[in-house]
Amino acid sequence: MPTRTNQNGTFRPERFASSPVFDRALKANLVAARCSVLESAEQREICWFIQYLSLHAGGLRWLAVEVAPDHLNEAESVKWLASLCVDPATNLDLGIAMPALKRLMADYTRQKAEGVAVSEIGQAINEALNYCSQVHGLVIVSGKPRLGKTWAAQHWVGQHPGRARLVQVPSAGDDLAFFSAIASALGITVESDAKTNRLRHRIEAALQPESVFLVLDEAAMCWPGYDYRLSRPSRISWLMTGIINRGCSLALLVTPQFFASQEAYVHKSGWAAQQWDGRVSRYIALPDSLPISDLESIARAWLPHGCKRSIEMLADVANISVRGVAAIEHTVKSAIYFAGLDGRKEADLKDIQRAIKTGVLPSDTNLAMAIESATARRKTPANGSRR
Repeated sequence: MPTRTNQNGTFRPERFASSPVFDRALKANLVAARCSVLESAEQREICWFIQYLSLHAGGLRWLAVEVAPDHLNEAESVKWLASLCVDPATNLDLGIAMPALKRLMADYTRQKAEGVAVSEIGQAINEALNYCSQVHGLVIVSGKPRLGKTWAAQHWVGQHPGRARLVQVPSAGDDLAFFSAIASALGITVESDAKTNRLRHRIEAALQPESVFLVLDEAAMCWPGYDYRLSRPSRISWLMTGIINRGCSLALLVTPQFFASQEAYVHKSGWAAQQWDGRVSRYIALPDSLPISDLESIARAWLPHGCKRSIEMLADVANISVRGVAAIEHTVKSAIYFAGLDGRKEADLKDIQRAIKTGVLPSDTNLAMAIESATARRKTPANGSRR
């Protein structure tokens, strides 16, 4: 364990924990070790909530002001709060602070939930992640692109900071990039000369059945993209042995490309996919599209003051644009920009119409033309004649 004890056996956190400033992130592996000896799931969630706040500048200080004993100064209050998450000898202090910490966590998550529209897709993802947080295992949520899967997962994680961390799986094929992304989401230091094995061990120390679980977005990137000579897919294999087999939860957000990539890898490498498929505890297929009512709810969340016609137009754009739900965000941001040019803070119907006419629809048209042109070039032989 990366902790320190003095000669009489008194617990002392790592060097950073005794710093007078102590505004650095709490180390995930220390918090995981602390949580492993806590019997209360509520206390474990509180510890991970505190660790989550430590990943953001001033987070620990904000919380310490609210819950630390009055006789402590600011620096002492922050160290006292951090010790609740890493020191096994602070059970009494943690128990005393729990009511205030629970209230603050509830206030924090309530603010994250304000103004968030929950669509049919969002509701399905919420249920999947709620299940994953309670039942150890692998959950896969599959749906077409541009339906708002990432957006819904971000908001669920934001409302449950003591339960999960969202990771964008990088497109880079090397494992170092993969483990660096996970380490960064957990709050594990990634040095400039980081090594894959070192990061993997730190991550495994942090990911315990009693700790937070990972939500991997764009999980199709976990499959090798080109080297089918490998006897096993390294990222998928680690997810099985380093997470699932150790009793930890894992959620994957995927598009149909995930299964196409799996099939291609299995076909060319001969890898036995049954060992992966057999570990899926729950599979959820999302609807192929969102009803207009859901799109209008999402539009209202992005443009709370918008008139009825503005909301309808935003929903219509999302329904026809290749961007899908993301078209609402892009249109609203463009409309606010146009409003700012006229010296206004809020976008109105004319700004929405201008954003659609000059931004979203022309962009979609140009993209379609570019794709069509590229397709035609591929079908044209080098001598210029068409077959």
